[in-house]
Amino acid sequence: MHVHVLASGSSGNCTLVTAGQGNQKVRVVLDCGIPQRTGRLLAERCGESLTQIDAVLMTHHHADHSKNVVPVAARARVPLYAHDESFGSKSYLSKKERERRKIDHRSIQDQVPFSVGPLSITPIQLPHDAGFTFGFLFETENARAGYFTDLGTADVLRPHLHSLNLLVLEANHDFTMLRDGPYPRILQDRVSGPEGHLSNQQTADLLQEAAGPSLHTLVLAHLSKENNTPEKALQTIRPVLNQNVCVHIAPPLGPLSLEATAYLNKL
Repeated sequence: MHVHVLASGSSGNCTLVTAGQGNQKVRVVLDCGIPQRTGRLLAERCGESLTQIDAVLMTHHHADHSKNVVPVAARARVPLYAHDESFGSKSYLSKKERERRKIDHRSIQDQVPFSVGPLSITPIQLPHDAGFTFGFLFETENARAGYFTDLGTADVLRPHLHSLNLLVLEANHDFTMLRDGPYPRILQDRVSGPEGHLSNQQTADLLQEAAGPSLHTLVLAHLSKENNTPEKALQTIRPVLNQNVCVHIAPPLGPLSLEATAYLNKL
């Protein structure tokens, strides 16, 4: 299994997950809050395609995640997996627009797995101020990966991290930078609240408690441009991890391509 982070952050998010080989290979797009052309160019840099895919997954309706999920699914003529209540009120996600585009919407439910070829996918509902919001577990015969951003508290993830080989996890803000930064107090409270975004310290606490010995690759994602730096995220989180864990920062525009495999744990 490979995870290609094409974009991560408040300016737009898009990730491509691939699994299997030959005729059994599948490609799943997770969110698309960036322009389609940008996404296609970034996918091509990974040796992949944003148009030759097998499914689109949507985490929630905020525009930086959902702006182009319907066009991507329509162009590729593949199903769009999303919770029935995740579409919000945006016109580009409306039932009318999905019907116009002839979208095959397939409903997801919390902790109810489904399969796309050899890839087993389990949605995990997250606490975020967008109504129904989800992260995902991805599993093949020999690897497990998780993708979790846009959540204000981490308790829901603790049971799911122990056996992961690769994890993409939010480290949105440094709390001091947030409080001393340019955001008005109401927005500061929203970001740091129980349905906002994880701070570096919250992410570190979660990993210290719940990450298991099988984790070999960690991607810190959705870093705020105004309220965090890669250096602060790494200074907070790196010390709580096993030294064998390779830590990456997801760039605002990638791509960042990584492999999830249980075999790496034996090296």
